[in-house]
Amino acid sequence: MDPFILSCLSDLLSITTQPVYLVGGSVRDLLIGKQDINDIDLLFPAGSVPAARAFADKIGGSFFFLDEERDIARVVKYADKGAVQFDFTNFDGPDLYADLGRRDFTVNAMAVFVREFLTEQLSATVIDSFHGREDLANKLIRTVKPEVLDEDPLRLLRAVRFAATLGFDLEEKTIRQIRERSNLIALPSAERVRDELLLVLSERNAGKHLHMMESLGLLSPLLPELDPLRGFAPGRYQAHDVLTHSIKTAEYIDSVLDDLLKISPEHAELVLVHLEEPLERLAPRKAVLKLACLLHDMAKPETFTDVGGRVRFHGHDSLGARKAGLLCRRLKLSRESESVVERVIRDHMRLFNLATAAGVSNNAMYRYCRDARTALPESLLLAQADARATQEIMPGDKFTDTEKTMATVLDYYYKKFLKAAARPLVNGQDLIQRGFEPGPRFRVILDEIRELQADGTIKDRQEALAHLARLK
Repeated sequence: MDPFILSCLSDLLSITTQPVYLVGGSVRDLLIGKQDINDIDLLFPAGSVPAARAFADKIGGSFFFLDEERDIARVVKYADKGAVQFDFTNFDGPDLYADLGRRDFTVNAMAVFVREFLTEQLSATVIDSFHGREDLANKLIRTVKPEVLDEDPLRLLRAVRFAATLGFDLEEKTIRQIRERSNLIALPSAERVRDELLLVLSERNAGKHLHMMESLGLLSPLLPELDPLRGFAPGRYQAHDVLTHSIKTAEYIDSVLDDLLKISPEHAELVLVHLEEPLERLAPRKAVLKLACLLHDMAKPETFTDVGGRVRFHGHDSLGARKAGLLCRRLKLSRESESVVERVIRDHMRLFNLATAAGVSNNAMYRYCRDARTALPESLLLAQADARATQEIMPGDKFTDTEKTMATVLDYYYKKFLKAAARPLVNGQDLIQRGFEPGPRFRVILDEIRELQADGTIKDRQEALAHLARLK
């Protein structure tokens, strides 16, 4: 454990005479050798809140309540490596054994007496009444007892989340317990469900864990909007139903990112950094991208037509974007996340439409970048993952290669579009000063000049003003 945290724990023992325990994820992460632990869970028989207040004063941290009614508090201290948070709680039950018995999974139901932890080897101090260390060794997620799933149904989804984040499997009895209670996952608040789902989608192999959620019966009560996709498999090249294809699209994001250096060597790192930017409290942009992958074809059943064997889904992208926006609101996603999901789904056919034998024009690339805005990388990645999921079942002569076009659009976006967007040569005030009437035409004119600037046709402000004069 980081020396700074060890020092803080020593400070804690200097201000309390009570027994203090490290519990839950802190112990689990120590046992698996995790190096960057910054969430410390501390358990007291009683009096955790006064201890937390005194601890905050001692280390110069910030105190606040997580749940005032249940005496759950947090102290946050900023150190060289970032924020470290210490969560303080009291026994949930008469003693330590009872408290651990009410936790979710065995790997989270272990404790360490802090005073012993600071002076002895970790392996000699672990209190493990439910065989959590054995399950850690076997890489299994197992409930402490079935009733914990009834007490908090969010644990049905947390089981999948821990499998995703730790790379573990679900124990067979736990699988049956979850399936028997799968409909209960609709009971927790949207915010809690959102956070767990996005944590699953943040991980590599998110597609695998979406398949797991489907096999456990969790996906339907979580996202009933996807139910019409289950079993819907129109057209000649549909070996899977649309729901399976959508999950596979999310799954293929990993392989597209793996190949990004080959597809676009100059811009791969920029895209990867972009995807790690936070959009939600607990999740980066890549998690929201995978949610968009899961939802991208949700309007196909409503837009399906078959005329003489020609299967079409006209407008499924724009209708799907609107439906996905409503789903995002139901899950209480941020407005920015909702906007990204809508834009990425609305534009997910653009790459296919640009990938023609004649090549892609600068005008078409500008309009694509303008419409997608900051979500342009996500839009391209979804389209490429969609293409790979389709390639599984489509004959090679029917498949359009989109990688070269993707590279061309990325190059235009980073080298031309973003520069023009960041440093526009003229603005609305320039138009007013030259006698243009304010109105909808303003946007058209400014957009035209930015496109010409990105294209290199207009190189500086003087040329932009000369262009304005010609328009007048």
